[in-house]
Amino acid sequence: MPDWSYHTLFKPLLSNLPAKRSREFIHQSMGFISSNPLGTKLIEFLGHMKTDEILEQEIHSIIFENSVGLSASIDPLLNGTNAFMNLGFGCIEIGPITVNPEFHPTPNIQLKQNLLKDFHLEETLGLQETIQKLSKVKKTHPLIAKVQCTVDEFQLIDSQISKFVDVYVVDLTLLKQYDKNSWLASKPICLSIDVGSLADLSFEEMNKLFDSIMIQSDPLLSDVENKQLLIQAINQLHANGYDKPIFTSGGISEPIDAVELLEAGAKLVFLSHGYVLSGPGLPKRINEAILHRKDQPIQHNKDWNWYFLFGFIMFVGGLIALLISLTTIILPYDEYFLNTNKESIIQFNNRILPFMSHDRMTLSGTIMSGGILFMSLARFGIRPGYHWATKASNISAIIGFMAIFLFIGFQYFDWLHALFWLFLLPPFLIGYKKTRKLKRKPNSQNLHNHRCWKNSLIGQLAFIILGFALLIGGSIISIIGMTTTFVETDLAYLCISPSQIDQFNLNLIPVISHDRAGFGGSLVSVGLLVLMISLWGFQQGKRWIWWTLLFGSLPAFITAIGVHILIGYTDFIHLLPPIVALLLLIAGLVMSYQFFHLKDQSK
Repeated sequence: MPDWSYHTLFKPLLSNLPAKRSREFIHQSMGFISSNPLGTKLIEFLGHMKTDEILEQEIHSIIFENSVGLSASIDPLLNGTNAFMNLGFGCIEIGPITVNPEFHPTPNIQLKQNLLKDFHLEETLGLQETIQKLSKVKKTHPLIAKVQCTVDEFQLIDSQISKFVDVYVVDLTLLKQYDKNSWLASKPICLSIDVGSLADLSFEEMNKLFDSIMIQSDPLLSDVENKQLLIQAINQLHANGYDKPIFTSGGISEPIDAVELLEAGAKLVFLSHGYVLSGPGLPKRINEAILHRKDQPIQHNKDWNWYFLFGFIMFVGGLIALLISLTTIILPYDEYFLNTNKESIIQFNNRILPFMSHDRMTLSGTIMSGGILFMSLARFGIRPGYHWATKASNISAIIGFMAIFLFIGFQYFDWLHALFWLFLLPPFLIGYKKTRKLKRKPNSQNLHNHRCWKNSLIGQLAFIILGFALLIGGSIISIIGMTTTFVETDLAYLCISPSQIDQFNLNLIPVISHDRAGFGGSLVSVGLLVLMISLWGFQQGKRWIWWTLLFGSLPAFITAIGVHILIGYTDFIHLLPPIVALLLLIAGLVMSYQFFHLKDQSK
């Protein structure tokens, strides 16, 4: 459930449900998806959450992928733990873990008012049910277990769950009972203490008992107030000579909060109710903001030009196809296969050639759009070494190459398509081989939940729907091309039936079908490219993404709508899909313009 779907669709719907019910609905749904074999792949495809290796750190001899954790208060029943493993966190806190079910305060988050209303008592799972749920977790990140019990119960809990968890979080009451000389826990101990109680802590006496400290925010204060108090607490610890790892919990509602806490000296920052209010994309936004502020030197990849050449050949090929569709329409080898010439076709039905021109012109526009998208991704995405840009280009190109096999069933070998395919294959294969090790993750200037960011989510949703629509539309066109060839509006325009066309020439429908299937395959390839750019390339200040989507869409829309007007095929139902797609494009461009063109205010 990325931000573009959470804020625009799900959050308004779930805000009408009670807090606990909406929370468990989300977590159980996410848990169900992530438990399926392809679920984690789907989550990664939609969110692309994996973080850069630069953000990796070691604490307590444990490797953390990044510094962002999830507070136990978000998922006390452990229904979404499997999903949270794939949502950009470096670790996850679970609990409170008690031997027997007990009632503990849980935040009552009101989505409609977008605030933390109060706390209500909720029963914990108890030790046995906790073990059952942990045994089903596909653990990929460290688990931090928050335990609330006596020291004897702690010893029992440790013996039962130590194989599942990496660190224990205990409160001051339990810590005072804990004596390393009589019993030593199997995992590092982290002291959890309220930000207002830190001044009362006797470090000389207690410091030897714990390995790290987690400062809890005050639930009665705002996130801004909590952030300032947490920063003051971190500075106080450092001033007192404390040199063990410091964690914070809460006080974060937007990326800037986490960035400032980490820069103050926190090693891990745990998101609490701010995660629910800001959306599930918050950890990814934080990690991208941290990457941006690290200001790592960009090492340009010298092999990006192979992908650029691939896109350039596509664009030129589409331009040649456009000129053919505007002039001769059919080529000599078409006439050879048909065993007739275009004059005979015109005499038989003067709308068949314009109809073929309509298919071939839309195909040419789609190929030109694909070429622009590939060239821009190569120049601005692959050249700086972004993994997502290479991945998007490879997936789209491979699907495009596979589309040539759609022609096999027509007993018609298109020499121009084959030649085009042979020109494209070498630069793609060389580029694919030379860029396989690109790993750079995207960074972003975005630090605040401002209006431009919220509007961009609407724009992103519009582009994603557009990408899916092109993907589905291309698949449908390919299927039609391989089966019925025509839809009702096509036959109404031609004023003829398929049987009459067959009576004139048995090879004419296979040629038309071949054009349709080829156009459908190209549309699938380009739709995938638009979809992946929209899913993975939405970072504040990346204006090249906006211009790529604009210029990359123009040839396809100009040819798709223009050719229908040119040949008089203006049936409203037939034109409705490209019109809707055009409206989605305009909405996406308008709503995301400011977000992509904001100046860098992060430093």
